[in-house]
Amino acid sequence: MIRFFRSFPALIIFTFFITSLGISQVQTSSERERMLELQLQQEIQKSKELELKLLEEAYESAIDPQEYIVGPGDYFSIVIWGEVQTSFQLPVMAEGVLIIPTVGSIDVSGNTLKQTKNHVENVILQKYKHTKISTHLLKMRKIRVHVTGRISKPGTYIATPIDRLSDLITRAGGIGIYADSKNLRIKHINDEETLVDFSAYQIKGDLSQNPYIQAGDVIIIPTIDYIENFVRVEGNVSRPGFYPFGPGETIKEFFNRYSLLNVSQKLDEINIQREDEVIEINMTNDVNSQTTLQPGDFITINQTIRQVYVMGAVKEPGLFKYIPNLLAQDYVGDAGPTENAASIPEIKVRHHKTGKIEKGGLAKVYPGDIIEVPIRRSRQIAEYLTIASQIATLIIAYAAIKK
Repeated sequence: MIRFFRSFPALIIFTFFITSLGISQVQTSSERERMLELQLQQEIQKSKELELKLLEEAYESAIDPQEYIVGPGDYFSIVIWGEVQTSFQLPVMAEGVLIIPTVGSIDVSGNTLKQTKNHVENVILQKYKHTKISTHLLKMRKIRVHVTGRISKPGTYIATPIDRLSDLITRAGGIGIYADSKNLRIKHINDEETLVDFSAYQIKGDLSQNPYIQAGDVIIIPTIDYIENFVRVEGNVSRPGFYPFGPGETIKEFFNRYSLLNVSQKLDEINIQREDEVIEINMTNDVNSQTTLQPGDFITINQTIRQVYVMGAVKEPGLFKYIPNLLAQDYVGDAGPTENAASIPEIKVRHHKTGKIEKGGLAKVYPGDIIEVPIRRSRQIAEYLTIASQIATLIIAYAAIKK
């Protein structure tokens, strides 16, 4: 006992050491997790920065000198050779002027790139005779654009003069569900407005309805008149409910704008209930899909059946994926016939569309069909005899009790 108490302090110290070591390991593990999470966040941020950089450096085509408008922040390369040989890399100043050493300042803001180049060369030639001048846009400026209205993330965004309307909408998180994409407005810094049918770009790729943006533009995404112009969508659709639509919008444009169609739907069996009338729509028919929507329309999208049901004397009865060109015996083979199953010629196929029954393992199968594998007759007779004998036994036993 005395030895135990003598060793007790050492035991406490040892226990404390082990506990401290465990806590230290837990803290170290926790710190490692935090470090790994921090590194992951840094890598994600680097990836996003690289993506933005690549987007900034991506050009749709060569810049058109007759369309590009010069402004503060643009960088120019000016090369002079001949009797005098020199070169400059100059920015357009905040006041919109280009200051060329030994020549002076030139007001270039608001001019096209072609006008700016001609103006710069004419002014330099007045100073330096018998020389040649080459003027090029070296680097584009950054501009501010405002996005408001039915947009996921309204606010001010940094862009370049070659960014289109779609670029700003994407950066702002996309158009909201109740947005009137057929009547977007772009308010310019000079108080002029441009009306844009953005849905024409989304559906048809019409670049005229996806214009380049300008510095100071305010992109306004209005709310559609969902009090009067709305339709109801139900059935096999991921987002059933009430949807607004634009004036003169067809059902094809409507489905494309909201991305409501998928492979599980019967595109040839879409119904529009309009007051007391039911309009059958086949989206695979170009003429039919151009039906114009009206306020209060009730659209029902049916589901395409892509399965076959196998029942009866099989090990795994139930639904099987429909595969074109497979016969009844193929599905029965997948389900696994039991030892009591009837022969292949006894297999029955009930067709979903016609309701008719076809017999035999070589029967063609279509989506929605039901395949039945009956029990073989000898087994049925044996079961009947077993049941009959059981009933006879019960009758005899009952008669004996009565006596």
